[in-house]
Amino acid sequence: MATRQARSFCRICAAHCGVVLTIEEESDRIVAVKGDKDNPTSRGYVCFKGLQAEEMHHGPQRLLKPLKRQQDGTFAEIGSEQALDEIADKLRVIVERDGPQAAAVFKGTAGTLFATHMIQLDFLHALGSNQFYSVNTIDQSAKFVSFERQGGWAAGVHDIDQSDVLLFFGCNPVISHSTMGIMGPDPLRTLKRARKRGLQLICIDPRETETAALADLHLQPLPGRDTAIAAAMIRTILSEGWEDPEFVAEHVGANRIFELRQAVEPFAPDFVERIAGLEPGQIHAAAKLFAHDNKKGAAFCATGPSMSAFSNTTQHLVDTLNIVCGRFRRAGQKAVVDMINPPDPIHAEVISPPRSYRNFPPSRIRGVGMLGFDRLASTLAEEILTPGEGQVRALFVSGSNPASCLPDQRKAVEALKSLELLVVVDPYMSTTAQLADYVLPPVMMYERPDLPIAVPGFNIGVLSWAQYTPAVIDQPEGSDLIDDWYLYWGIASRLGLPLKFNGVDLDLSVNRPPTTDEMLEIRTAGARVTLAELKEDLKAHPAGQIYDHPSNVVQPARPGADGRFHPMPEDVAAELRDFLASDLAREVGPGAGHSHLLISRRMNRVMNTLGNNLQGTLKQDPTNPAYMHPDEFRTLGIAPGDKVAIASEHGRIEAVAQPDKAVRRGVVSIAHCWGGLPDSEGAGVNTNLLIAADQDVQPINAMPRMSAVPVNVSRAG
Repeated sequence: MATRQARSFCRICAAHCGVVLTIEEESDRIVAVKGDKDNPTSRGYVCFKGLQAEEMHHGPQRLLKPLKRQQDGTFAEIGSEQALDEIADKLRVIVERDGPQAAAVFKGTAGTLFATHMIQLDFLHALGSNQFYSVNTIDQSAKFVSFERQGGWAAGVHDIDQSDVLLFFGCNPVISHSTMGIMGPDPLRTLKRARKRGLQLICIDPRETETAALADLHLQPLPGRDTAIAAAMIRTILSEGWEDPEFVAEHVGANRIFELRQAVEPFAPDFVERIAGLEPGQIHAAAKLFAHDNKKGAAFCATGPSMSAFSNTTQHLVDTLNIVCGRFRRAGQKAVVDMINPPDPIHAEVISPPRSYRNFPPSRIRGVGMLGFDRLASTLAEEILTPGEGQVRALFVSGSNPASCLPDQRKAVEALKSLELLVVVDPYMSTTAQLADYVLPPVMMYERPDLPIAVPGFNIGVLSWAQYTPAVIDQPEGSDLIDDWYLYWGIASRLGLPLKFNGVDLDLSVNRPPTTDEMLEIRTAGARVTLAELKEDLKAHPAGQIYDHPSNVVQPARPGADGRFHPMPEDVAAELRDFLASDLAREVGPGAGHSHLLISRRMNRVMNTLGNNLQGTLKQDPTNPAYMHPDEFRTLGIAPGDKVAIASEHGRIEAVAQPDKAVRRGVVSIAHCWGGLPDSEGAGVNTNLLIAADQDVQPINAMPRMSAVPVNVSRAG
């Protein structure tokens, strides 16, 4: 069998691990995958998910031609151009009748639309709609809320090479490959190298995660108490005088520090240790290790706390730890920059709290607004189901699976079924695709040219790395696939919409669509490195390179820069008072009437819903088990592999029980985004059946409580 090898990088997640593909010449199929040792970021590492590229591209689950739903509910093949004709006609009718707000887009993080993903927002702008939804507002949107209310540091926090300590609240980068700004590809070896040179690690997590197993100090609290722990650490640091007094005086001010001291005063360490189920002295030890013993390195918060009660408050306080300790890059230090974005200078100064969400009028659903350019994902089902002006009647879904990832799965599925037009771009028949009117299979990652994912004005990576990759295999013979961006170009051209991409007017001549390379050229216009430069650099650096760009040196604050952090505004202080009045501050356990707290987790072989349909994955992980401490099995009278019923106040699921000594007693840990449609067969179970989208939600981002959920666990049947 004649083969060739080709270099590229994986686009399943933002880690961008370099790969070397072995390709059979005659069939042009991937037959083997290994990590690219020459890639300067991943250094030969590639995770299990990336190694499944052969099945992802060539497996029997992959769709190769567009599908149209028939009147009897079945699907039939349809040509892509005919499908676009029909979609455009249907959308025209809906928009002319109900207005442009009747059309919406839902964007995910799956490995599609990497360099061109912002065209979805451009399409809506051309249409005159702001109905843009994404997983951003159900996955760590508290980070944006914290910035809006507290402000931010333009140069960012210390990266891992600049750090002597890291403090992780609910972060497990060894598995997630993504604690933005600090950890990405090859996480285990990266962390071990840093530990070997002396980096100290503090983990606060109800589970002894794969990352926590490496920690110098692991606090294993009851879920949902991160707010109190962060507040108690701040109180300890301020009372001991371990803050950075010069930084605080210049960038916060005495009055605002006084407000902060007052707000955290009730969170005495012994009180918090009692309600969080911690050992005496652990909070003081964590605060001392972070603030006194080390002076470089930041605190981070991730998915678990961002899905729990008081998630916005928790993130705010974790960011406040960095502020009072001054854990930011200063002038003269190097910052990580996104090479695909413009070379804007980076200054060592505060960006004052913008509170830009106040600029948006309240929506018709629960009076919530927007966060950035995002409508709030937890309200999408209600926007679809609620009659009246602005009701969503057409939805385009790219790179996501909202039927599985949205809270309150039953309501989400009911809403998706009720749409007049649901168009899904997906290589597989996902739960959302099963509900669609049209399913458009995309060109997959190794069949298309691409660049690393980039968001204008925002840095995702942990190194100033970039790489252009050409398509390294052809699209399957006889297939009818579309580039993700082409859906939006094709509809705009048929409707005569003035579509821009990256600020550039696109030629909408139907007989002359742009190529993907031309789209990438537009995307990199004015960037730190252009497409032409990336292609030229590929000759000498076929695995990409880390760029030493002049703009990555932090500049001094600009003359007249007077931004100040606001670590304890009144609305955040009110949330702390609400916490103290809640059951979380009184109950040392899951709460009255409940036996456990359900927490989310990530699994090494899947990313959200991506991968749990592949046979290579299911051989290793046939389901998403309910992990509990072994002692729980004796109490419940069950054995490993038995099913348990898990009931919240909103719903009920049954899951396969598996023992895990790393899980704290009284906690059940299940990965999210598994399972099929409600009441149907599917691999695993969907924890969103237990979640109400409109109850126990946070202000500003309408984030519901999706982790640390009180439940009752019992033997099923």
